[in-house]
Amino acid sequence: MRLGYWLVKTLALVIFRVLYGVEVTGRENIPRSGKVVFASNHRSNFDPPILGAVIPREVHFFAKEELFRKRWLGGFIRYLNAFPVRRGQMDREALSRCLDVLKDDGALLFFPEGTRAPADGFLKAKLGVGWIIALSAAPVVPVYLHGTHRLRPSLTGRPRYSVVFGECVAADPLKSGAGRGRDLYQGISDRILERIRETSLQTSRKRVSEKGPVYERDVIEEQRLR
Repeated sequence: MRLGYWLVKTLALVIFRVLYGVEVTGRENIPRSGKVVFASNHRSNFDPPILGAVIPREVHFFAKEELFRKRWLGGFIRYLNAFPVRRGQMDREALSRCLDVLKDDGALLFFPEGTRAPADGFLKAKLGVGWIIALSAAPVVPVYLHGTHRLRPSLTGRPRYSVVFGECVAADPLKSGAGRGRDLYQGISDRILERIRETSLQTSRKRVSEKGPVYERDVIEEQRLR
């Protein structure tokens, strides 16, 4: 891990743990080497930095292309392994970058829902992550973030937010019987989202008692593409 990346990661980890009370479980499910996709639910703009802080590896991730228009910000997040994606479409250039990361045995952070979902549930997954898994055969670690839609300092010092890493799953079970072409990609994406929903039940202190609903994308998609 590069020194600069480690310094930023360590500072962010201290902030999220001490100031915001972020609690992490399931670290034993994280492969320490080799290609892997971390597939997480998405409810806040804080989700990428939180996950970048708690994942014990350098991770690569999407960021909306608008963020790269500011030179200082674009340079900073590029250093942290972000690359631009055009939202509202299947950006094949960005997806190809994902394949390059995995070809080099890197770790990729992916939000299958594509945008922030309602606080009480999930959005139907887009097929991008399925396309990546089908072509790369990378294993997937499902990740569930709890409470980040309303991130506020934890004045009591007690954990208020959860990051749960589920059991790593190989690509073959996700691809089995899922069809071909777009049906294959969507089928893989749907199975990954279901793994994330199952992982939500593993939050400490039983913060989640049942899997949240899956909403169709047209419920909030126009609002989220901003």
